[in-house]
Amino acid sequence: MKALIHRLHVWCGAGAGLFILLLCLSGSLAVFRLEISQWVAGGLNAPANCTLAADSALTTLRSRLQEAPDNGGLLRRLSLPELTGGYWELRLANGERAQADLCGNALQGPRSQTADFLVNLHTRLFMGKAGRWIVGLFGVLMLLSLLSGVLLHRKLLRQLFTLRTGKSPRLVRSDGHKLLGIWLLPFLLLSAFSGAWLGLSTLVATAEIKGVQAAATPAYTTPAGLEQMLDDARKQLPGLVPVFIDFFPDKGHVSVRGNLPGHLVQRYSAEVLYAGHSGVLLGVHDPRQLEGLGWWHQAMMPLHLGDWSGMSLRWLYAVLGLACCVLTWLGLWLWADRRLKVAGNLLPRGRLARWVFTAGVSTALLTALGTILFWRIKYNAAGNDLSAWLITSAATALSGLLLVYLWRRAKRSRQNMH
Repeated sequence: MKALIHRLHVWCGAGAGLFILLLCLSGSLAVFRLEISQWVAGGLNAPANCTLAADSALTTLRSRLQEAPDNGGLLRRLSLPELTGGYWELRLANGERAQADLCGNALQGPRSQTADFLVNLHTRLFMGKAGRWIVGLFGVLMLLSLLSGVLLHRKLLRQLFTLRTGKSPRLVRSDGHKLLGIWLLPFLLLSAFSGAWLGLSTLVATAEIKGVQAAATPAYTTPAGLEQMLDDARKQLPGLVPVFIDFFPDKGHVSVRGNLPGHLVQRYSAEVLYAGHSGVLLGVHDPRQLEGLGWWHQAMMPLHLGDWSGMSLRWLYAVLGLACCVLTWLGLWLWADRRLKVAGNLLPRGRLARWVFTAGVSTALLTALGTILFWRIKYNAAGNDLSAWLITSAATALSGLLLVYLWRRAKRSRQNMH
């Protein structure tokens, strides 16, 4: 039984290790997505006395975009300064965007969507709903690896402070892997479980946790009275901080979403729904009144991202996430070192196992590389943009690693043939 648990721990960790490393790194950075977005924006110099109403912001930003409804250019979202950190942003359904400061002045220059890249990479791998399922599946594999590791190392209390630095490097790496695994275990279990839940819960229809359900109203092209909707939403949900307005022109709906500070189930989940052509109230969703599965599901996202209790908690999540990267890297290093010394080959025994493992590693590397290149091409980041240089450098490094891996494998195969 112990041998079976050991194999489960080793192969779940080795097979999913690169993906988990990618998800932990992107998640640690995505914790500061708002600050990263502000940094990439290059600063905001609008006078403090400037105020721009939501209706004026929509009109101003819409005039700067070439709308083409037949090509997906319908209104999608108007992000408020409370979400972006000081500017308005309009997004169309086809992905086009425009930003303006609080005075209505256009924000010029390269505006790479670095924060969006990190969030989409961490949550969806740029694959939409299918990407969420894949991330959820790797959350399950991470859970299996954690639980099997706990069952293997039963003397947890003795290993809480064990790090034999004067011994061999491999023993130091082994102690470091166990030490990090034990100290990080509560955070790792929370992250793996919440990530698996968020990814796989979309496979199950749960109408009671999807906010306001309302019948369609007459379609619109321009919604009426956004500022009045925002004022009314604050009255409907006292304490609400609106962060964005979602548009559903075909259904005739306008959704005001926001936060309720001080509550765990508050992240963008409070919703007040209106008819876009008339501003008539259609319904209110107060997440504080959720119970059972609905409350649990709504709590998963704040628990996973750590944005429910201030900046200090987000820093803690980022540090723990980076420690998870070190834990995963040490585990992969130990596994590779043992495989090479014992079997002389990283690949597992058996043709099917070897093929599955090779396909998994190649898919992980190509997914990381593909998402980076997709982001680079889609947003056409300017050549003098620092974030564009960083992303391009990362893509180049990953390409090099993949080529070295394939070259070494081909060389080994030729040696074995001779």
